[in-house]
Amino acid sequence: MRVQTSLLVLLTGGLAFPMSAQSVSAGVTAGFAHFNAAQSEQMFTGIVQVHLRSWLSLSAIPSLVRVSDSSAGQTVTQSGLGDLPLVVATDHTLPGVWSPVIGAALVATLPTGSSSCGLGSGETGVGLDGGLTVAPAEQWQLSASASRNLGGLGSQSVLSAPRATALRLESAYGINDRWTAGLAFGADVGATDSTQALSRVIGAGGSYRIAGDMAVTLDATRGLTSASPQWVLSVGLGTVFVGPSPVNPTSPLRRLRTGFVGGVKRTRSATKAGTASC
Repeated sequence: MRVQTSLLVLLTGGLAFPMSAQSVSAGVTAGFAHFNAAQSEQMFTGIVQVHLRSWLSLSAIPSLVRVSDSSAGQTVTQSGLGDLPLVVATDHTLPGVWSPVIGAALVATLPTGSSSCGLGSGETGVGLDGGLTVAPAEQWQLSASASRNLGGLGSQSVLSAPRATALRLESAYGINDRWTAGLAFGADVGATDSTQALSRVIGAGGSYRIAGDMAVTLDATRGLTSASPQWVLSVGLGTVFVGPSPVNPTSPLRRLRTGFVGGVKRTRSATKAGTASC
């Protein structure tokens, strides 16, 4: 509880910065996750990000979630608010060849979704995210990053096992001034959880800059194991996107992963989504 309280103070403390030192970015993302033959989830997620300093940002990521489950022999659908992630992120460029950038983010996820309906975790979650990006060429970036729960289940994406460490290896290439394309591999590592097995996925994504910082994104992943979501797809529009990586703003796995933080845990949908209280 002390860790969670301290983190919430840190997340809200950015409001004390003078407004002249801040700039605001925003975006929206719509996505669909097909977990298996019985379970799927749709989400509509927004993000508002305040840049407190050139190296420090604060984000809020509210979402609307719609989950469908037919594992009991009939399709049950529930929709509503998901949990609310609050993210404070920082990055630093190191001297040397390939312009290495290190970054880290703390995530506090508030239980604003209805856990009785299977639309949220029902508890505050705290998570840590970190990574490293290098640029072997002017238009080419390679990144490695990881995410891990520090407490509670709310900070973990529904695309990863609750107690696992989620690893990502990604490559992004700027085709021209407007188009950026990326490839990615993601894997859960660590002890398996009794509610959800470890997952491995491959992914691809792209973004097109419309004007200024405004861009549209398209991202998709395909599961490599029976425990993985079979496929996930999202489309985004804005000047910043869900899953802002502290080291790789073009990360398709980050955009997908954080877009589904506020939703249902797969193991809860079958037992809670159809309860009378919903």
